[in-house]
Amino acid sequence: MCMTERPSGSTTPPRPGWRGLYALAGLMLCALLLVQVLVAVGVERTVLQCGLVFGGFTAMVQWTRRNRAALDHLDWCPCASSRVTMRVIPSDREEPARTRRAGAWKPGDAAPVETTLEEVAR
Repeated sequence: MCMTERPSGSTTPPRPGWRGLYALAGLMLCALLLVQVLVAVGVERTVLQCGLVFGGFTAMVQWTRRNRAALDHLDWCPCASSRVTMRVIPSDREEPARTRRAGAWKPGDAAPVETTLEEVAR
């Protein structure tokens, strides 16, 4: 799939913001250490530590969701952006009336295409 020369029209995919993830993990660990040192042993400390861990991991999941496209592109070769074809499948759901423009394409406007399974497999 890859070529030795780089295609002229390809763009470099975005890189994940690793500093943000490291900052979240460091902040969570520092907060846990601070709670360990300042809060007396008991139920309050356990609840506070559990809340900090849950909040930290929730923040890391949100970071992963914000950077999912960049994380996916890490496994791609440099020429993949010029070779990948996306297929857009229109929805049957109507657009809200306030966003519909005059003369705009509507999902119901497309005529169905008759094909056999053998044609689709090729």
